[in-house]
Amino acid sequence: MLSQEENIKRVKADIDRFVAASHKPIYVIIDGDRTLIPTDSTKFFFEHLNLDYNDIKNIFKQYGYSFDAFYNVALYYSKIEMEKYKLACTESASRVNIYPEFLSFIDTIKDKVQLILITSGISQSWLNVINNHSLDFMHLIGGNYFPIDNFVIDKQAKGIIANAIKNANKKVFAFGDTMIDFEMLKAADNAYLVVNEKQNRDFIPFANEISHLKQVSFSDYFHSNIPATDLKKVAEQILAL
Repeated sequence: MLSQEENIKRVKADIDRFVAASHKPIYVIIDGDRTLIPTDSTKFFFEHLNLDYNDIKNIFKQYGYSFDAFYNVALYYSKIEMEKYKLACTESASRVNIYPEFLSFIDTIKDKVQLILITSGISQSWLNVINNHSLDFMHLIGGNYFPIDNFVIDKQAKGIIANAIKNANKKVFAFGDTMIDFEMLKAADNAYLVVNEKQNRDFIPFANEISHLKQVSFSDYFHSNIPATDLKKVAEQILAL
């Protein structure tokens, strides 16, 4: 059994190793589902395997966004036979389309920054998404399938990762969309809430706790109480550093 304490140690060791080997002074951390893409790609995975998505929803209903929730979700996925799991990851990734604005943003800044795609979802699927979009220069951080992964990425882990990068004297830009991203956005030097299809309902009651938060929207909807920007302006800010 993986304890929360042990999970934190493994996440911290993993990011510390990576940062020590990277020499770029700016890090851009982007969440996957409903941030880099409009939808939750996990649903494609469930559809391919004819699984009930409510199985995952019920775990979160029981445990909230706690470590226990993400650990139990990982146990659920880990029961799937590896070849079926990998095939489902491949098939679900083939249905994922990244926001064109993010693709342009990434292409503009890629030579200056270290890009990280972080996910609390299905990491193997996201590895395929990265490869499908020729983004293999992005570093993927995720974990939810114990035959392959040795930690899970929960809300606390995302915050630990952002703080570890900052503690290495790097500047952090972070993009997220839900309360799972709250600690990461709070720790980042520059934090961006991407307006999702649910209009960030879980996040908005706590948005005022992050004084430097800005929003990015790819639709006509904007939150009235959060300063708005766009990816072109963020890219210009990064390139000016």
